[in-house]
Amino acid sequence: MMMEMFCNRFPEVAEKETRCVIIPEGNPLPAGDYYMAESFCNDKKCDCRRAFINVIYNDKIIATIGFGWEDSAFYKKWAHGDKEIAVNMKGPILELGGVYTKYSERVLVLFKEIMMHDEVFLERLKDHYKMFKEALDENGNRDAETEPKKEALQGIELASLFKGSKESVVIDSNNTGYYEPLLMAIEQAIYGYYQECPSLKDKNVIASLKNVRNNLCSDFEEGSLEQGIVFGLKAGLLAYRYSEAEVLACVSKVLNSAKLHRAESGSRGYLGFISKFFDNPEKFGDEDD
Repeated sequence: MMMEMFCNRFPEVAEKETRCVIIPEGNPLPAGDYYMAESFCNDKKCDCRRAFINVIYNDKIIATIGFGWEDSAFYKKWAHGDKEIAVNMKGPILELGGVYTKYSERVLVLFKEIMMHDEVFLERLKDHYKMFKEALDENGNRDAETEPKKEALQGIELASLFKGSKESVVIDSNNTGYYEPLLMAIEQAIYGYYQECPSLKDKNVIASLKNVRNNLCSDFEEGSLEQGIVFGLKAGLLAYRYSEAEVLACVSKVLNSAKLHRAESGSRGYLGFISKFFDNPEKFGDEDD
């Protein structure tokens, strides 16, 4: 089970319906706009009825809140009678695997005092969950109707999708969740290419990622892995805007992962790793535990 941002699949709906709380001056939290960005688990077989809410302030996630909208009895049954798991599933709580900052505790209070009483937000959350689940196939991938078409992506300039910031970026355990939609888009593109070209090896993936990193906005050969990666980036950026520096950081993150798995597990160590995940994400998560 992996949490995926709602906007990754429904960017237009997310743009219109993502809830925003405006905090004025003189409050415990800094004044400004606080966006409640929703994520749901992309296992079609799982009906957890739960969301991660990444609270975004000044283009940065400052807290990840876990919340389930059903009653406690539902989560106790879902957790096979484990009361502690049921309490955490219902929440709202600060997710241990999410983003935590100096503002997170105050953001949780904000969520409890405002969002938990916002009937429009709560009903939309349920609607978005249903939409998200219905858009999944059995492996957590997009159904064909919700997948961006290559023809449409071909006509979009990658550079036109970058947001303005040019600050350098380092992706680490504190912010990986924020970049997950783009990291997943890159790896899905690589996995899809490997399915069509089983002779592919990690060294080819590494060379292609280096080529994309060094020539990000270039036109790549038709049908090449580089073109597939760029299409993946475009699809990700249509759902959620990142800066050019952030895109390059995501490409470098995947590149480093490919190098590491090749060094540890041989010529298809990385391809085997992502195949294991995309072929059966639920089993993959269980084995990691």
